[in-house]
Parts: sequence; structure tokens; C-alpha cells
Amino acid sequence: MSDSAETLRAAASADSGPLRGLWLTVLTADVVEAVLTAGAVVTEGIGWIGVDLQHGALEVSDLPGLLRVCRVPVLARTASGDPAHLARVLDTGVAGVIVPGVGSGSEAAALVAACRVPPEGRRSTGASRSALVGGPARPLLLPMVETREGLAAVEEIAGCAGIDGVFVGPYDLSLSLGRPTVADPEVAAAISAVAAAARRHGILAGAFSGSRSLEPLLPPLDVVAVDTDVSALRLGLAELFDAP
Repeated sequence: MSDSAETLRAAASADSGPLRGLWLTVLTADVVEAVLTAGAVVTEGIGWIGVDLQHGALEVSDLPGLLRVCRVPVLARTASGDPAHLARVLDTGVAGVIVPGVGSGSEAAALVAACRVPPEGRRSTGASRSALVGGPARPLLLPMVETREGLAAVEEIAGCAGIDGVFVGPYDLSLSLGRPTVADPEVAAAISAVAAAARRHGILAGAFSGSRSLEPLLPPLDVVAVDTDVSALRLGLAELFDAP
């Protein structure tokens, strides 16, 4: 099996703009198979899939099925940075993890220890799905910067050896900064500061968008989660029933 993490790295580093992804919160493998394998009309432009294990209805046990049917790299937003949870997620063979609420360089270093095998980290190996089917040798590790503390420590986080990129959660970040909307100039400046730190350290920069009005305000990024599956369903239903 090809290393989907490397595929994502290469695609995100291309000069064709950010790699745009769909954020899954409720869709299970059978629905994804029916929808995302329907042809280029549906799948064109979807460069990766994010699976939300923190706020969505999906669980770690849903990942193997999704990995079997998704034709693009799959990143999992974990429920936490707990090492045991991270190990279970990585053992499925995902291309990488997006870890929420990272607020310091020491927290980023702890994630490296939990996600990397020795000598770089302390993650153990075993007869996991990833090992048996040939999952990525070195999954992507993307800490989320989504708090005032994380923003203040972004240089430490981005500069931590073993980190592949930083991923902004603009909605939690706006709440942490006390700003009314993600379109607030202070939030836009914060996202730009995170992207600039990633550039300085030669790692990937990503963000969740979730709003067509927000995307024009985003700085140049490598990976963007355009919106959720629920939003896509709402838009599709609105178009279907508004059509003559």
C-alpha cells in the first residue's frame, strides 16, 4: 500500500493552492462508499477526508471501514491527546492525526513521544490493522492551535521536532480570543500568524473553514477542511427542493 501520508504531504506542497478536504462527523463507511465513489462529478476537488472523533458521532471503530472506501488520505481529529487514544487511532492506519487543544511546546513534545516509535518516541508496535495492511510508516502529526495559549506558544509548537504541521481551529480560537466571529480581523490575523510560523519552520499549515465567507480571509494554507458532511447534506437538500 502506498504511504497516504506522503501522498498528502506531496499534494499539499504543490503550487496549485490548498488541498481541500471534507470533514466527516456523521457519515459511516457505507454512505461514504455510495457517495464519494460515485464519480468525478462528486469527488473532484476532494483531496483528503477528515474524521472528527472529538465532536462528531463517529468512533475509532468506524475508521477501518472508512479507510477501506475512501480513495484519498484520511486524517482523524482525535478526541484528545491521550497517548492510549492516539495509539488506537494510529493503529487503524490513518494518514495522520489532528490533535485538539495543544497549548504549549511541551504538550507538542508529548504528542511526538506518543505518536512516534523509538527512538523518536515511545509508541509501541503490534499486530494492528496499520501494521497488517501496510499503513503509513510515519503518520502525519498536526497539533491544533485553537486557544489563546496555543497562539502565544505557536513558535514552540511549530518548532517542535517531530511535528509535521499545525492546524487552526478558528471557531474555538475566536472564542478563546473573545472575538464575536471568525471573520473578526483579530482572528484573521491570528490564523495568519500560525501559518507564518509554520512557514518559518518548514511544516504544513492547515485550518478548518466551515464557511464560504471565511475562506477568502484565510492566508495561503496547505490543507483546508472546507466544510462538514452535515453542511454538505443541508446544501444538497436545499438545492434539490429549491429546484423547479
